[in-house]
Amino acid sequence: MTLLQRVRVFRDGTRGSMPTEGVMAATFLIWWYIASFQFFDAYRQKNVNLKAAYTIADMVSRQENIDEAYVNGLNTVFDYLTYSQRPTWVRVSSVYWDGTTNQYRKHWSYATGAGHLPHTDASLDAEKARLPVMPNGDTVVLVETHMAYEPIFNIGLNARWYDSFIVTRPRVYSCVGWLTAGVPSGCGVGS
Repeated sequence: MTLLQRVRVFRDGTRGSMPTEGVMAATFLIWWYIASFQFFDAYRQKNVNLKAAYTIADMVSRQENIDEAYVNGLNTVFDYLTYSQRPTWVRVSSVYWDGTTNQYRKHWSYATGAGHLPHTDASLDAEKARLPVMPNGDTVVLVETHMAYEPIFNIGLNARWYDSFIVTRPRVYSCVGWLTAGVPSGCGVGS
């Protein structure tokens, strides 16, 4: 029997083994169930991260002045809201538009955790595509949250950081000030 004839016999054959086919189908179904669970968990955690970031941004936007302890407390609230067992960090900044130089400037910026840097005017310039168009002297609060995510199963989805970038206008005051040793900073253009 030639190779071509053997292929035809195999193609046209109707014999099978129920246990073998059952094992093959069960393996595929178990893999599909685990993969769908893993992808659902990843999207769920990303959604939880985004909701927690908006909650924190709203909390900051309602304050007159905040300090390091408040932002560190926000990181604790973020951990609680996201049920995070992995590292997280938060960066909060007060940003205004300087119409004379046509650039975004910071009133203040603070990042939680060791090794994470607050924004500078140069780093804000790098983010200008993500910041809104504002009139001269207008102020917004920028809240960035970062949460490590590690998949439960190793099915091709890698560990990653879920980052949120939330821009919010101050709700009550013209800007959110920064307390240094109990003394609030100014919020005027160039302060």
